[in-house]
This record gives sequence, C-alpha cells and structure tokens, in this order.
Amino acid sequence: MPEDVRAALQGVIADLKRIPDVLAVSIVRRDGLPIVHSLPKAMNPKKIAAMAAAIVGTSEMAAVEMGQGDFIQSIVDSHGGKLLATGAGEEALLVTMVKEDANMGLVLLSVDRAVQTIAQLLDGDELLQTEAQT
Repeated sequence: MPEDVRAALQGVIADLKRIPDVLAVSIVRRDGLPIVHSLPKAMNPKKIAAMAAAIVGTSEMAAVEMGQGDFIQSIVDSHGGKLLATGAGEEALLVTMVKEDANMGLVLLSVDRAVQTIAQLLDGDELLQTEAQT
C-alpha cells in the first residue's frame, strides 16, 4: 500500500479518535486482515479484524435473506460499550469501539464521513487489491 494512502487512513483514524466517546478504531480488509489501527495494546489487531469480518459477513447474508437490501453496519452492544462494524467500500470495513453511553448521533455521523473517505482511498487502490490476491 502506498505510504500516502496509509498516512491518509491514519488521519481518518485520528479524526475519529478525537471524539471523546471513541475508544478504538481499526480499518480492516473484508477478508479479515488488518490494514491500519489504533487499538489498545491488550487487543490483538488480527483477531479484531477477523471477528469484524465474520460479523459483517453474517450480517450481510442475513440482510439479503430477510430482503432488507444492502448491508450498511452491524452494532454489537455490550455492557462495556459498543462495537460498530461498517462497510467502507468494496475492500474494507471500519471497526469503531465506543463507550457504553456514547453519543451515538455524533458517532454515527462521524463514522459515515469516515467510511466515505476510506472507500475513496481504497477502492481505487490497486495495490490493496493485489495484496488481497497474494
């Protein structure tokens, strides 16, 4: 992946991390491999990426099976917070972890902006697609 694309993706993560309710952010490939992240040291980026891809894959199948149209986002709500797994174009997912009492309006608006930027950066990035084939 070109360094300028990686830097731009890190910038997207940094913008999301400025929101006080956002605890961690990761951009992952749809096949479950991490691209860039800002996760606590206790979290394994490969495991987070794989789990997010599995959640999204299952959610996409459920949306189709129920006739609900294209998948947008899965939200895992737990006692400690929420995990949002959002489609970010054809190649990637944005994984956002937020506090339990997060301002979801602000978070969802910011996530929506972020996924648009990620999609623009990665969908045209032929190197990411080449890496996925090897």
